[in-house]
Amino acid sequence: MTESTVKTTDAVVRFLFDNHGVRGEIVALNESATRLIENHHYAAPVKRLMQELSACASLMAATVKTNTRITVQMQGGKNAKLKYALVNVAPDLSFYGSAVPVEGVKIEDSAAFKDLVGENGSLIISVFPEDGERFQGVVGLDKDNVAAALEDYFLSSEQLPTRFFILSDPKGNGVYGILLQIIPNIDGNRDSLEHLSVLTATMSFDEMDEVGIMEALRRLYAEETVRVFKERKVSFRCVCSRERCENTLTSLPRKELEEIAADPHGTTLTCAHCQRSYHFTKEELEALLLKVSQ
Repeated sequence: MTESTVKTTDAVVRFLFDNHGVRGEIVALNESATRLIENHHYAAPVKRLMQELSACASLMAATVKTNTRITVQMQGGKNAKLKYALVNVAPDLSFYGSAVPVEGVKIEDSAAFKDLVGENGSLIISVFPEDGERFQGVVGLDKDNVAAALEDYFLSSEQLPTRFFILSDPKGNGVYGILLQIIPNIDGNRDSLEHLSVLTATMSFDEMDEVGIMEALRRLYAEETVRVFKERKVSFRCVCSRERCENTLTSLPRKELEEIAADPHGTTLTCAHCQRSYHFTKEELEALLLKVSQ
């Protein structure tokens, strides 16, 4: 690894070990993770969950083939405080997402992961390649955090053994993550994964936030020979638009759209993911009515 005094932010970096059958990804989500939650009134545990989910989803997206979209969704089970939480990552590693609490349920700042997901919750991984067959995997949420749930998913789906290390700020000011995964058909790769996992577990959020991901790699694997690849930028970007809102309105039953258009104040649609609002005047709604009548 070459020396650098520039702290890498909002990016994912791939790395390999010359002496181990293990590959890795390390991600820093700073401004992007803040933007993910800034317009929502989430309780502190939900803020942390969403940022950890975005780090996990970004790490997974960085490992798949190009032109592939990934969605990581957590579905609450019995007595869950969250109905669902999801993060969608596009092929360019831009992402968006949101969480919806169960109606009428208060989420305390002391709520644990298991309080949020309840009993018999589900983790759903959906992979959408531009060219190729879509894939969806489901695993139960009986672990103590997002990282452990994803490791269970990789284990139960008979994919390559994988470890996730997610370091988040309890105040919601960013998140870092490291993924380690064995390279198949290399002798000793599982032992290498265990050895490198022990090293990786020594890093804290505060240290990572102070030194950045490149220096973190040097410190974690000081006795290893590590090859680091070019960083890929990660960003928060919602896919909502006025055109999408128009499509939503015109897809409504005509009678319902007529009732909305009758309101002299018009109507406003708000994106569930970024909370951006799109207002339509009475005249604009009447124009949409004419459009669907043609």
